[in-house]
Formats: sequence, structure tokens, C-alpha cells
Amino acid sequence: MKPPPPPAPDIGELRDLVDQWATFATDLARKNYTFDIDNWLNDVDVRELILEALPMFGREELGELAQRLDDADKTFMAATRPLKRCAWGSGTAKKEKWTAQNNWWYFRSPLRSNAQLEDELATVR
Repeated sequence: MKPPPPPAPDIGELRDLVDQWATFATDLARKNYTFDIDNWLNDVDVRELILEALPMFGREELGELAQRLDDADKTFMAATRPLKRCAWGSGTAKKEKWTAQNNWWYFRSPLRSNAQLEDELATVR
């Protein structure tokens, strides 16, 4: 017996992810980031999930969602600075084929950061 086909992609789930990303980016621009590296990785993983989901939808389906994502990305970029290496580490970046061009969210850290996160990011190899 064949397994059932995967469910159709749900634009509502993508909208939720974009909303989560936009809220995160706005918060990042407005206040200090007070969490550790595990939280940072979880927060930026949302953008990776969005990237993975985008090819499942056409331009018509995305509509204003595409603009909301662009705006959130610009806000995130303005509230962060480049990291020399991937926040997940070089080994993970290589394994996942992440680059600073295509997966830039993993190669940035908050401008308004905290000592613990900065120390943890500094030790990532």
C-alpha cells in the first residue's frame, strides 16, 4: 500500500511564519536582544522555514505576504550586523549548504545584543 500523498501546502502556515518573522524583526529593531544563542538560533530558524516554504506558492498566492516579508527582512538587516561565520557553526553551514548570500539570517547578530549572546557567538566554530 502506497503512503498517502503529502498534504497541499497551507498558505496560512506561511502567513503565520512571516508574521512571526516580522514581529521578531520589529522587536529586534526596538529593544535589546536579551536571550542566549539557543534562542537566537530558534528565532532565525523561522526565516529558514520561510525560505523552504516559498517555492510551494505562486506569486498570486503570496500577494501582500511577499511585501510583508521584504519589509521584515529589511527591518532585520537594519537591526543586525554581519557575523564572520554562520551562527550554527561552519560544519552545519557546510552540511546544509548555507551561505551568507542565500541564508544571510544565519550570518548576522543583533546590533542591540547582550554579553552572553556575544560570548557564545564568538566561540562558534
